[in-house]
Amino acid sequence: MHLSLTAKADLLAPFATSNINPFVLVHGLPDARPAQLVPHRVLAWKIQADVANNFTSDTKPFDSILIDGETYRANLSLSYGFSDGWEVGVVVPYIRHEPGQLDSFIEGFHDILGLSEAGRDQVPRNLLNYDYRSGASNQSLDKSVNGIGDIRLNLGYRIREHDNRVWSIRGGIKLPTGDADDFTGSEGTDVSVGLHLSEGAFLGKESLTFHGSLGVLVLGDGEFVEDQVEDWAVYGSSTLAWRLSPRFSLKAQFDFHSALYDTGFDEIGSFAGQLVLGGSVILGKKVQLDVSVSEDIIVNTAPDVVFNIALRSRF
Repeated sequence: MHLSLTAKADLLAPFATSNINPFVLVHGLPDARPAQLVPHRVLAWKIQADVANNFTSDTKPFDSILIDGETYRANLSLSYGFSDGWEVGVVVPYIRHEPGQLDSFIEGFHDILGLSEAGRDQVPRNLLNYDYRSGASNQSLDKSVNGIGDIRLNLGYRIREHDNRVWSIRGGIKLPTGDADDFTGSEGTDVSVGLHLSEGAFLGKESLTFHGSLGVLVLGDGEFVEDQVEDWAVYGSSTLAWRLSPRFSLKAQFDFHSALYDTGFDEIGSFAGQLVLGGSVILGKKVQLDVSVSEDIIVNTAPDVVFNIALRSRF
């Protein structure tokens, strides 16, 4: 069955992931994206689900943080090429926080690999407790909640395309449609802009594609730990995609960002990074399935593990 060029490009695109630590998720941190834009008069859609299991804690003389529970995020994304070299899009997230149903599985996985439980085995399983206390700041959640998160509007512009290399600028505005008390939004407006590079035939290998991005996120005034949120942060991603066949690829990806909060806790106040591993497969003629798992390669700065699955297509 013949595959379109756009389907082949999607097969090698980055995973649309970002740090969904519940204290980071409420801000407008963009998901990883390729430099290639949706072609003129083409509509691309994607349905994506993330399941993140969290456990980390730290205590200082007058401050404390505890992140124990699971966060579920479902994104509906639409992108449209409205002119040659331009793309517009919207991302609508639905977020749920609940007790950690995967705690037993994660602890068993750590045991098999000989990894530290980092305090998991010292507390009861299947709890929900997101709690941060520092001075006058107190943001906590201990009951299951769900709702629409902060909707994001995106705009992309292709700067240059030559041979196998594409440069573009992508920007976005995160609207305050979520709820700070429910950890579904910051109730502030954030703005981001980033430079993206995609290069095919990477290192002279036709089967390899590289994607990289680097950007700045400006954090608006909100109601979520508002007195300790940084004014801005740097974010980015790098992806290496290996096409094993016309329908299947494997990918390794590193997502990162600088601290979003002015605090001494590594969980939210230091450089964060996660490693994402997985693959993509084209189903039928146009629909693509992405499956990945991520780990907090910089320990405690992102969820312990995130499982991601997505379906995407264009028409």
